[in-house]
Amino acid sequence: MVFETEAQLVQTLVAIMNEGRTPWGCLQTLTEWDYRTGVTDVLARTPHGELIAYEAKLTNWRRACYQAYRNTTFAARAYVVLPEDVATRVQSYGETFARYGVGLCACSARSLSVLIEARPTQPLMEWLTNRAHTTLDRTLNANSNGLGGSRRSRLQAA
Repeated sequence: MVFETEAQLVQTLVAIMNEGRTPWGCLQTLTEWDYRTGVTDVLARTPHGELIAYEAKLTNWRRACYQAYRNTTFAARAYVVLPEDVATRVQSYGETFARYGVGLCACSARSLSVLIEARPTQPLMEWLTNRAHTTLDRTLNANSNGLGGSRRSRLQAA
């Protein structure tokens, strides 16, 4: 599948996560989480409570790699997500991903695969990690109460 926009890539990524078609199983997801110094494309929480941040780009993997690295201030793992054909080509730059400690995922219309595993980290800003969990909890509770939310606070739980 060729993604025409980054938004389409993110939408597909979230659908795959919510259906549990990931190496981490079903994930709770929040899109466009604004943490003041940046906006994470997708923030996800595993069934074990681990936060994983994803930066999706159609082609600009170097920018996504830097953004994913910044996300390690609050997330235990961070990944760059690219369309499958782009990710396959970019995989040869594994040393750059290793230097930043971020992983690489390939996304197609039906699946998400990890091409380079992210290095697990201890987030540097525990207060920001706690804020991310609180935001996920609040949004999940609001959605389960039928309160909906803005585009910036959409959380979906599988």
